Amino acid sequence: MQQGTMRGVISAVLLAALGAALVVMWWPEPILFPELVGPVAPTAIPETPAVTLPTTYADGSNNGIAILLKDADSSWLGLVHGFKSIGIPFRIVTTAEEALQHKVVLVYPTLTGANTAAEDLQRLAAHVRNGGTLIGFSVIGGGMPDVFGFGSSEEGALYKQTRMQASPLTAGLIDEATAATIQLGAADQPEAGLPGIAYRDLKLPAIALFEDGSGAITYNTYSTEQGSGYAYAFGLDLGHFILRAENGRFAGLTGTYVNDYQPQVDTFLRLLARIYQQGEPDAVMLSPTPHNREFTALLTHDIDFTRSMTNIPAYADLEMEAGIKATYFVQTKYVKDYSDDVFLDPSRAPILQTLQQQGMEIGSHSVAHSAVFEKMLEGGGHEQYPTYRPFVRDYETVESASITGELRVSKFLLDTLAGTDVVSFRPGHLSFPDALPQLLDATGYRYSSSTTANEAMTHLPFRLMDDRSYASEVAAYEFPVTIEDETGTLGDRFDEAVALSERIARYHGLVNVMIHTDVLDHKLEFERRFLTMFSNRAWFSTVRDFGDWWTVRDSAVMTVQPDTATTRRLQLTVSGTMAGLTLQLPAGWHYQSGLAGTTQQDSNLIAGEFTGTAELLFSVDVQGTL
Repeated sequence: MQQGTMRGVISAVLLAALGAALVVMWWPEPILFPELVGPVAPTAIPETPAVTLPTTYADGSNNGIAILLKDADSSWLGLVHGFKSIGIPFRIVTTAEEALQHKVVLVYPTLTGANTAAEDLQRLAAHVRNGGTLIGFSVIGGGMPDVFGFGSSEEGALYKQTRMQASPLTAGLIDEATAATIQLGAADQPEAGLPGIAYRDLKLPAIALFEDGSGAITYNTYSTEQGSGYAYAFGLDLGHFILRAENGRFAGLTGTYVNDYQPQVDTFLRLLARIYQQGEPDAVMLSPTPHNREFTALLTHDIDFTRSMTNIPAYADLEMEAGIKATYFVQTKYVKDYSDDVFLDPSRAPILQTLQQQGMEIGSHSVAHSAVFEKMLEGGGHEQYPTYRPFVRDYETVESASITGELRVSKFLLDTLAGTDVVSFRPGHLSFPDALPQLLDATGYRYSSSTTANEAMTHLPFRLMDDRSYASEVAAYEFPVTIEDETGTLGDRFDEAVALSERIARYHGLVNVMIHTDVLDHKLEFERRFLTMFSNRAWFSTVRDFGDWWTVRDSAVMTVQPDTATTRRLQLTVSGTMAGLTLQLPAGWHYQSGLAGTTQQDSNLIAGEFTGTAELLFSVDVQGTL
């Protein structure tokens, strides 16, 4: 053999050896499930979404709030989603004639002489003087200052804070500084904050003030033969504030990321609920929690470590013993990398199958569990196991990964191995890409737990927006994390967790507890104590089951009609089947008939199970107002 040929053979052998070494480095494990290939069907990557139209929410009862929309390009969906979350009935209208069929009228996003005809301004003013309620946003000119009880209004610079003031309307809402103060921008960032309308020369003390002492929310009252009339002027674009908070665009503003009470969105919503109940004698609201429990509790587990898989049975056994179900967000880790060894292999598949048989929910916790999930490319929607092999090189670097790959492949593996249909997702490190909402929709997920309540400034579920933006909603819902186990020792924070849950229980909110199953001892004991403490007070559920209930609740439309002076007929319409829907009734309402299994507990009514439409009859002896 010639020397050149020999060198060529040696070079080929060396290259082959180097290639084998690279395969070992970059493809270190065998294919663990050689019989599995999928998902087969591609995911259609969403294109530019359709803008959600106001007509989507044009149906509703005259006893709800009329949102008189003056600009369809505004952030009105923030009000819609907020009202849905807290349970205020409403409908979107575009004319004063429609609005004035309601006792409570809200004009958004501005009420000015420029965007409202003089005749309509006069009719809105007369509505208040005749005992109605008018809520105006960004009220400027149009002869309306006198109606709302201020001397002048002007557009201010960027405001960084509003603070609720003590009053009968805010009693119980602002009993601690966290609820009273709403941050709009970081104090140390000159460009941070939100524009607002400052109201000055107030007739009555303001409900809320900006940091310069001007009125952020003002009110005026009228005494008439028909009853009391109320006019409220908001200087803050609340719809934009809610969407920006729930989209995670106020990151870091609250000062605490998790494990704390940060109800800034909820405080505004609860204030509007009180204004509604004050102005509408037949105000009926939907509780956010089923079966008249004080709050909804979700026990959610992140399975993202080798030992976490091994410890699953101990947590599941505790939950089975307590008679509750929990959600297990499982990372489908089949590549060894910087993060950890492989822990989803055939030997552990039976653990998932047992969870499914026990009635627990299995959710996806992605494939790679990368801290930079939010920076990944969207992907092409064709990613499959086993060729999709994301590699975490270090905390800030992941290779060969995409958002659709993480969603598609993890769901495929969990669906196949556990015999389930995964509909809930939680990203590793709660890393939240802008495109996640629409890609969840596209890949078959319905529910997300991808942010914290403190980041979203709400302890209520809410609907997600396409691209975490302002114009187009998606079908998926977010269930933010309230309490997590990575700050200090979870077992040492039990009393703090109880106090936080008690605060949220005041308005039947959501307490989503995230516990990694990497250890037992103090974490398992925390869960045991939490279950014992709230077993008879909270509605314990999985993300999937509560999400299914919430989706039907979100579709609810209520209509109240007086039969006589002392009777009311309430019609409930939902898309699907509803059980445990709780209604918050006006004082003096007494359930009479209409739906089997319905019970009343004080001013709360637990409706029996129904599909589509139900009609309930009430007797009325007192119409309560605040």
